[in-house]
Amino acid sequence: MINIIKNIIINNKNIDGYKITEQKVEANELFLVKKSVDMDRAKDVHHFKVAIYKDLEENGIKYRGEATINIYPTMTEKEIEFAVNEAVFAAQFAKNQYYPLVKKSNLYKNNNESNFSKEDLPHWINEIIKAVYKNDIYENGGINSCEIFLNKIYTRIINSEGVDVEGVNYKCMVEYIPTWMGEDEEVELYRCLNFSSFDSTSISDDVEGMLNICKDRARAVKTPNMGKIPVILTRGAVPEIFSFYTFKSNAQAIYQEESNWKVGDKILGEDVLGDVISIKVDPFMSNSTKSNFFDEDGFPLEDVTVIEDGVLKNYIASNKYAYYLNIKPTGNINNFIISGGSKTIDELKEEPYLEIAAFSDFTVDKLTGNFGGEIRLAWYFDGSKVTPVTGGSISGNIMELQKELYLSKELQRENNFIGPKAIKLMNVTIATN
Repeated sequence: MINIIKNIIINNKNIDGYKITEQKVEANELFLVKKSVDMDRAKDVHHFKVAIYKDLEENGIKYRGEATINIYPTMTEKEIEFAVNEAVFAAQFAKNQYYPLVKKSNLYKNNNESNFSKEDLPHWINEIIKAVYKNDIYENGGINSCEIFLNKIYTRIINSEGVDVEGVNYKCMVEYIPTWMGEDEEVELYRCLNFSSFDSTSISDDVEGMLNICKDRARAVKTPNMGKIPVILTRGAVPEIFSFYTFKSNAQAIYQEESNWKVGDKILGEDVLGDVISIKVDPFMSNSTKSNFFDEDGFPLEDVTVIEDGVLKNYIASNKYAYYLNIKPTGNINNFIISGGSKTIDELKEEPYLEIAAFSDFTVDKLTGNFGGEIRLAWYFDGSKVTPVTGGSISGNIMELQKELYLSKELQRENNFIGPKAIKLMNVTIATN
């Protein structure tokens, strides 16, 4: 099929470039209510995404028009030819500043093989169920529902510059709702895990941790007024905070004037009181659903230092935006490693603090650095005892607070993120109901 598509494109003299992305997705999905299977389904999908490029020139300036179409195995050659002609026409009206396509390379480095490749998908679905429900053993709490999505994805990318690369990835997503019955009400939370290899202990430990959070949430009291005390963020809020730095370090954000960071800048400013930040991108990170040895353009990937000791060293740059900025491309890499800090978690907790374990929602505005979230569960240490609390919210701005930001020595893994298990922020606004 891919040769048919390729020949139709090559024979069309109005096309100046192309990229064909073939994907075959084998998937198993399971839906459970408590410990009973509610629905089980499988699918096998094969499709092609074709990008057509048309070069244009206006007033001596060269542009590259682009249009993308989907091709399905059931389509006839005439239908494919018609779709390609439609794309050629549309590409004339979707022009961008000119950029070249990725060229053929011998620099590809294959990533680590997932243990999911050792058995078929139904086998692993059963193993995941065992791991998820291993610690569902409590009388007052457990898993209310669970959804498991396991995908085996074959991807091949070819283009008009000679690129022809292929690989197989596994992506698993487990969504579950842990619950706990308190004295007055039943509490439930939401958790989503993403991984590319099976690790029974990691899954079971995550469930155990969420059940304990639910248990504390069920006995939590209203968040009191506590003034300006340090706030400690953990779990998913930590990678969300660091997403601000990876966004601002991306060449696309620079080109679109959403970031004014320059290589060599001290991004935390002068006279830093807390820990400095170091970030590396690693396309080969184990157990990440974002790992691959080539990006969506077929560009060969390798690890890159982005920020070192608070200094911006390199932009994360796709082939297109690297060309626009006249810099060396890194390709699109979405695995981030953030170095730990100077203090252990116990040292971060030596004075009164509010440690937030779960938010209703926590977001960071990547343009401004503003962040905030409603507190589902936090632990308040007043200097003598720790009390679980709920309600209220926090807010602040990363750019204003980053000079006194403390990172734990201990690290955590959250799919495509490896970084501090906890971060401590000073002067965060804490609002109570």
